[in-house]
Order: sequence, then structure tokens, then C-alpha cells
Amino acid sequence: MSTIPSEVLTWQLSGKTGNVRSQNTYTANTGYSLFCSANKRYLTYGKEPLGINLVYSTTDADKKIHFRLPDGKERDVLTGEAVAFGIGGGDAFLYYNNRTAGINLSWSGAAKHEWSIWGADGKQGVPIVQGQPYALINKNVQPTADFLVYLDRAPGMADVGWTSSENWSGKIFQAVKDYGPKAAALVAML
Repeated sequence: MSTIPSEVLTWQLSGKTGNVRSQNTYTANTGYSLFCSANKRYLTYGKEPLGINLVYSTTDADKKIHFRLPDGKERDVLTGEAVAFGIGGGDAFLYYNNRTAGINLSWSGAAKHEWSIWGADGKQGVPIVQGQPYALINKNVQPTADFLVYLDRAPGMADVGWTSSENWSGKIFQAVKDYGPKAAALVAML
């Protein structure tokens, strides 16, 4: 597989020892922190007036990020495999769903295995190392799978989006048009 564009390698997991592992039972603050290098803050659950309830924190105190695998095993999460992406407890799993405001994401109590995590080299099946930059892809984004990115939205909405979002403030050049197809090609490998 080809390399992943550097503009989407903005997410770093931390907060535990060893490689990133799946977690079938989440209790308060037993997950990971998710750092966004695009804005130098940590993505976490938080109330927003419009759209999805996601905010950024200046500290890594919230360790709410967790992943669940389709096979139900608690083991190292590998690049390219399908995972459910959870933040906190309760209806914790993010999934693609159309909204009238903000990013097209909603919450579910059931694990939705529509995400995958990729390193810079685009190799599949490699353990995810804490503190390294990764890209997050959702295979259900319409019209094609896409990368989750920082997106400076209007106040009151979560500052996340897709590379296909109209006002994504990433580096705008021809390669941007390739991000969606790259995400779709990676997902096709699953």
C-alpha cells in the first residue's frame, strides 16, 4: 500500500504502557488519551450546542478513548483492521450518521466496527504504538471512506471533519483530492 498523506497523520494515542490494545469493558478513565497534532489538544467527550458532543482539552487527563474488535478479543490493535471507536462510557461508540449540523457522526451503545487506524507507511497488520502519529478512517463516510481530521468549525460545534469537508483547512493542493480514494483503497484491503 502507498504511504498515508502527512496532513492526516494527526492522531496520537497515549496514557497506558505498551501497544494500543482493545478493551471490551470500559470504566471511567481507563482508556487512552487522543492527541491531535493539528491543534495541539486532546479530543474527548464534551457537550456542544450543535452536532456531536466532542471537544478538545489542553491536558491528557481524560483517558476515555477505547477500541473494540469484531472478534471480541482483548489484544493489540493492528493497523488496518476494523475497530469500534469509543469515547467514554454509555453510548460511547462513534459511527457515521447524517446530521444537519457538524460532522456526520452519532453515538451508539453498540460497537460499530467501521473505523481503522493507519500508520505513515500504510502497512496493514502492524501493532499501534503509543505516541506515534496515525490516521483514523471511517469506511462508511459518503460518498467514499474518509480520514477524520481537525476542522476549525463555527463556535458551538465539534472541531472535527473529513478531508472531503468543504472547509477543511488542511494544506490545499492536488494531493488533497487523493485522500478520499486513498482511504477507500485502504478500507478495501480489510
